[in-house]
Amino acid sequence: MGIKKSLCSMVLLLSIVQSTLIYAEERVYGISDYGPVSVNGSGVGRGKDPTYQYIEDLLYNQGNNGSGNSGSANSGGSNPAANPGGTSSQNTTKSGGQNTAVTQERKWNLAKLSGNGQTKSIGSEVNANYAVVFDLDQGTILGEKNSSVSMNPASMTKVMTLLVAVENLPDLEKKITITQDIVDYVKARGASNCGFVAGEQVRVKDLLYGVILPSGADAVLALAKEIAGSEAGFVALMNKKAQDLGLSSECKFQNATGLYHSTHHMNVKDIGEIMAAAMRNSLAREVLSTENYQIPATNKHGDGIKLTNLFVQRIKGQDTGGASVTMAKTGFVRQSMFCAVSSGKGANGKNLLVVTGYSSSTWQCIKDHATLYKRFG
Repeated sequence: MGIKKSLCSMVLLLSIVQSTLIYAEERVYGISDYGPVSVNGSGVGRGKDPTYQYIEDLLYNQGNNGSGNSGSANSGGSNPAANPGGTSSQNTTKSGGQNTAVTQERKWNLAKLSGNGQTKSIGSEVNANYAVVFDLDQGTILGEKNSSVSMNPASMTKVMTLLVAVENLPDLEKKITITQDIVDYVKARGASNCGFVAGEQVRVKDLLYGVILPSGADAVLALAKEIAGSEAGFVALMNKKAQDLGLSSECKFQNATGLYHSTHHMNVKDIGEIMAAAMRNSLAREVLSTENYQIPATNKHGDGIKLTNLFVQRIKGQDTGGASVTMAKTGFVRQSMFCAVSSGKGANGKNLLVVTGYSSSTWQCIKDHATLYKRFG
């Protein structure tokens, strides 16, 4: 009897340990990289959410009652209006190791598309509450599920952050200093980050990869301050870009990191168009397509920092029906659960773009995408 009790106790202990490890794995490799996640689980917000404070509001007592530093450029920062982007063909070739990204002309606006007689309903075969599958070659919606319903994009937000950053910082070799306020802000919110420390000097190019691969809020805030002088100012550029892209009236950015905010929302079709716009920019596309990236040695990290896009890495082990998924950005906050936007080529040769929201776990989100690639590709 004593042996049975001991065995039962051991099984129970192993079960608890296993659950803890699964949670820890998601925390480190799922939520952390899907982040950012607020410490209290409810995120922060501005406007209708009085608890919200931008980084400059929190640390410098600016922007009380919703005002804030909405775009005064800091010393050495780029002019936020210098290149607001748009939908026309654009070539920003620079010399001396600077940004040579080319933005291609778009054929259609994914956010404006509606389903047709060929569009399939996406049901219980995926766990996600919201989903859309685009055929990028034909400009059609192959499948959808609540595709026009607003949701919180979480860190899928950072695709727009990346796009605005590459259009406003042409010198990729310029070094930006990570300040203590950024480190404190990220730590206070438990936000996903690249691991930068105060005083670290990081190239613009490395920060761009840091925004996407580990979903680094520290990289986001460093770029936002450099470009617009404040996060609030950078968000104004994001909303301007959303207007330029012709996104839905429900598309509204309230921060650059994806932290929860009651009026920071859009639908999955909006997210699809943002991703498509980023894919048309050669530099943004390169960042989104990179699975592993090595930040070279800095003044604070002698061995550099290795970054990984875990979604791109992990979906390779899923049954996608022969589809090849080449780029992705994930997101997580409690209110939106696990979400992702990805693109790849189906086994049938179609170029697809998939967006899902509110999957129940890290791996379920990945499996949802694999299921959709298999069905439509």
